[in-house]
Amino acid sequence: MLLAFGWQSGTLLVEETNRVHLRYEADLIRNAITHQVEQRLEALERLAAKLPDASQGALASGSQEALLTLFDGLVVVNAENEVVDDWPRVPGRVGREVNDRAYARFMQAVQRPHVSEPFIGAVSGQPMVMMLAPRRDERGNYAGFLGGLVEIDGSELFEGFERLRLGDAGHVVVATTSGQLLYHPEQRHRVPEITQAEGDSRLELALLGWEGEARGELRQGGEALKAYRQIWPADWVVGVYLPLDQVYAPLSNVMERITRQAWWALGLLLPVMGALIWLALRPLTRLARQIKELSLGRRRSLEIPTRMAELRRVIDVFNEVEQQRLETLEDLQQRRALLRGILAASPQGMFVTDTLGQLTFVNQALKRLLGITPPIRLAAWARHIHEEDRDPVIEAWLASLRQHQDFDRQFRYYAETGELIWLDVHTNAISVDGEFIGLVGAVRDITQRQHEDALRRWEAEHDPLTGLLNRRGFERRLEEAFTEWQKVGTPSAVLLFDLDHFKRINDEGGHALGDSMLQQVAAAMGAETRSSDHAARQRGDEFAMLLPGCELSRAMHIAESLRARITDLGQEGHGRTWRVTASIGVSGFQRADQAIDDVVNRADAASYQAKSQGRNGVVSA
Repeated sequence: MLLAFGWQSGTLLVEETNRVHLRYEADLIRNAITHQVEQRLEALERLAAKLPDASQGALASGSQEALLTLFDGLVVVNAENEVVDDWPRVPGRVGREVNDRAYARFMQAVQRPHVSEPFIGAVSGQPMVMMLAPRRDERGNYAGFLGGLVEIDGSELFEGFERLRLGDAGHVVVATTSGQLLYHPEQRHRVPEITQAEGDSRLELALLGWEGEARGELRQGGEALKAYRQIWPADWVVGVYLPLDQVYAPLSNVMERITRQAWWALGLLLPVMGALIWLALRPLTRLARQIKELSLGRRRSLEIPTRMAELRRVIDVFNEVEQQRLETLEDLQQRRALLRGILAASPQGMFVTDTLGQLTFVNQALKRLLGITPPIRLAAWARHIHEEDRDPVIEAWLASLRQHQDFDRQFRYYAETGELIWLDVHTNAISVDGEFIGLVGAVRDITQRQHEDALRRWEAEHDPLTGLLNRRGFERRLEEAFTEWQKVGTPSAVLLFDLDHFKRINDEGGHALGDSMLQQVAAAMGAETRSSDHAARQRGDEFAMLLPGCELSRAMHIAESLRARITDLGQEGHGRTWRVTASIGVSGFQRADQAIDDVVNRADAASYQAKSQGRNGVVSA
């Protein structure tokens, strides 16, 4: 931690120190280049004032050797942007037009001292810049300009950067505000060329006029401290870079030496401290070993001779608690044995679960009933529950475990033999001192009772002769359809009819013949109904049909088909064929209906109308 704190503090101090140094060097370089640029422009302005009407040889006639220490060459350009004189003399330069040069057009438009963008000299083939001063005739009109040529590679403007106190990797970059690179240490001693300045978000701001210091990425990789300054007379930007690797190198060396010494110190101290700790903790080691033996039942108390008062108290308290635990465990084992004996002797299926719902005990009665042996997880026995009952049973079972409540459910279950049985399962949540420890449950086989209940329910709502619904069953389903109609507007149709000429069959042919005819009518109704429809024999020869989800037009078609089918029925008896017909009334639910009696009364009225019209017909209410 001390080393990390020292490194953090050191990096902050080193970085701030180098920022101050970088700021000083950047100002120094900016001032030096600005002074040299201003010196050259002032010299050009003084000479331009002496050459109002320059011609070839004018520069050679004067004493210009002093200017050649500042420039690599001088040129005089007239108002038509034609070179009229140069010094020293370069073949092919005089008489050359420079209209294609941006600096010539700039001077014609602005007519003030100016430093051009870098360009390749047409004669020398070298990258250079030109410093320009306007010339004016005796009347003060623009007469052209005097230009001083400065070769970029090797110019005194950019000499001496290697001697700056920037370290091995620190460097200086000079660029124009248009992004042209004037100087970069990697370009020295190469074939001169003009390239775009390196991509840098802070440099882009500097090209727009910003000055300051920042921290950012280098083009060749890594991070560096950067400072940017403006050279206003030339519209140039100076960038000074100090790589962070170089900045932190002295601090890294110091921290490395300190770290090595720290490791040596730790290497000497740790064995001594380890030996002292081992001697101090020997009683605790023995305590841990004896506690493990205690948990395995190899000893009944802790026996550790020690002079440590605190450890002695711990041992005494532990022995006291262990003695109480053994007594409680013995009592618990006796209670558990008693409970298992009671459960095992019960003729009814019994089981015990843990707090996770896993069956940890089942008695012989439950083993015989379901063919299972503990321990059994929920997922194992839940697979045997009928798929329609499985999800709600599992949800209720988990809820009883979470909320420590009783569980009481009846559901279908597949025994190991594959037989589907009905189980009645009831559990009680067991808690000891307010802590939930599991469930105790009883299981009964109620398959026979369920069958008997189902038979009683079926007999209560069905006609024993035809197997059709009776009046009670029909009215219950009609109530359900009417409720659906009131909720969502699901249409339903009701058919009511009784048999024409049936009384003669009963009177002349006998009740057995009549019963047979009623069974044939029930079969005809079954042939015309869908699985969702309900057919009923209300009493005697009165029948009804409920068609849920059926429009009135479709119900009329079904009624006509049923009427034709009943007409075709025939019952042989006493040497003749007996036949009956049906007068069917059809009705559907209406918005004004308040109860099922409304639709039934309309269908009944329509049935009487069909009978009054000659029987064997279908009438819609």
